[in-house]
Amino acid sequence: MKPKRYCSLIGQHRASMLLDLIHAADWENRSVQLSWVTAATAFFLALYLFSEISSGIFSTYINLRRKEKVFWNLAVVRGAFGFFSMVIGAWALFKDTELVKDVVYARTPISHFAMTTTTGFFVFECAIVLLSDIYYRQFNLLLNLHHWLSLIGYSLVLYSGSTHFLGCRGLLLEMSTPFSCLCWTLLKADLAHTFLWKANQFLLVHTFHTRSIIECYMWYLSYQHWDHIWASMPSSIFTVLYTQLTLVTFVMTPYWTYKKTTQMINPVDWNFEDSTKHVTKNGHLKNQ
Repeated sequence: MKPKRYCSLIGQHRASMLLDLIHAADWENRSVQLSWVTAATAFFLALYLFSEISSGIFSTYINLRRKEKVFWNLAVVRGAFGFFSMVIGAWALFKDTELVKDVVYARTPISHFAMTTTTGFFVFECAIVLLSDIYYRQFNLLLNLHHWLSLIGYSLVLYSGSTHFLGCRGLLLEMSTPFSCLCWTLLKADLAHTFLWKANQFLLVHTFHTRSIIECYMWYLSYQHWDHIWASMPSSIFTVLYTQLTLVTFVMTPYWTYKKTTQMINPVDWNFEDSTKHVTKNGHLKNQ
């Protein structure tokens, strides 16, 4: 048997095992939900640690400041979660036939898996960002607001067992994350003037445009099912969901679209105000 064929069979077998495990889980049991959230948090932490260990072979990573190394490792984790979110969002948009039957209370094993994994990610993300902000005495308002609202929102969704329909579709907004993470790592490797970086930046800007379409789609879905949402959705979830959706639609996505568009024209690292002082280190991999 050819190696590629063998690896493909192993991958299919593992995916089948995971699906069987998801469908067999007792998702109404609180301890089961907590176990999956804990497992997801541990997985993302392990991925962060793996990135920190394995990235040590790159000169660019070695020469980054410590807080930039934290950002690098977070970029790896965020990128992985972004791909996961795109898969779940695409499934909800194109394949789901159950959640659409009741936009407030319908649930499936896949949607439970998505909600627990997402909650686990934001537990990890908020903890790391909080510790980093305290240690390095920095604070990104929009990033923290977005992540903490997401953690609260998805935790409430999981606890109440409602709003899986919008929760899964909302994960499509993470479609920009993998491209954003790749943008930053390529910038640090002094590859901002290569075709790869420009192509990625082009895709990144257009994923933000697509985010705006998804946000309008979420508002349209809310309009279509407003009577049921208003009458049945738990008030706590309603408040967090539409606060987040309003901020994302009218503040966060427009601002980030503007920043990434200007970055495409003028490649600078606006995540760190003084990054220009470290330009020689940022390009160390290429220069050696």
